[in-house]
Amino acid sequence: MNKLLFTIGLFILGCATTSKPIYGNEIKSIIYPDLSDKEHCRGSGYITSREGIKGRLNFTFTSSRNKAYIQFKDLIGRKTLFLILDESEIQAWDILNNRRYDQVSILIALPFFEMIQSKELITFLWGEIPSVFSDPSKIKSVKENITGTIQFRTKQTTYGQLVDHIAFNVSENNSKIDLFMMNREFDMQYPHLIREIPGFVLPIKDNS
Repeated sequence: MNKLLFTIGLFILGCATTSKPIYGNEIKSIIYPDLSDKEHCRGSGYITSREGIKGRLNFTFTSSRNKAYIQFKDLIGRKTLFLILDESEIQAWDILNNRRYDQVSILIALPFFEMIQSKELITFLWGEIPSVFSDPSKIKSVKENITGTIQFRTKQTTYGQLVDHIAFNVSENNSKIDLFMMNREFDMQYPHLIREIPGFVLPIKDNS
């Protein structure tokens, strides 16, 4: 299948981020399929990491345009992590230890959230590159002194050209997380994923 690769270098200083798209014209010229009539998307994939949550975790997700639920499992099939994303917040549940992550713990476990917002990850799940990454003047962040790159790979699917691989490289701690999409289905959901984190789950306390 036809594949395209794009790289964006991020440099964050103070509260402002500048971005230098290496393939800026190509990013802007991608013709995504018209999915405006689609209300839901579901699919599966996996992440690999050498920092935070190390190794490989498989995941399934179900998403609307403004909210997503992601369930991670390890290689022996144990449910390990559950995420709820909306346009402004990330909620995370360590299922094995029955603990709720606070925001600091989320960044330790999944450091790519230093580089993107939850609403941008939702856009990735739908197979598109967030428009903010193609316009350096629009990128904002409250994080300080973070440098790194985000690489996007797209491929031709039955729905059109969609993102199937995202690589997050954070220079500060030499961390790397790769997110691979295996499949997507539109206008379909996984009802069992649409739930809230139980109220009895205790918070994880950051002792760093």
